[in-house]
Amino acid sequence: VARKGDVLVFVEVRSLESAEYGSPEGSVTSAKRRRIIGAARRYLSNVPPSSWREARFDVIAIEGRGEAATLRHYPAAFDAKGKIL
Repeated sequence: VARKGDVLVFVEVRSLESAEYGSPEGSVTSAKRRRIIGAARRYLSNVPPSSWREARFDVIAIEGRGEAATLRHYPAAFDAKGKIL
């Protein structure tokens, strides 16, 4: 969980060394999104509503390793219903 001003950002970081098994972002399945959303709801139930205005779900995909790794950031990758945006 990260905070940017009054926005809470739930970040899923996925990493694969090669594209042999698909892309890292492709591994954020609908089941995984549901689990992330459930965890976010539990987290938010313990945070005062006055301390945040908005929440979003980001995905960071890392492909490769070391200096050759590629990082892709998908802000607001899916919504609270798990729909890919």
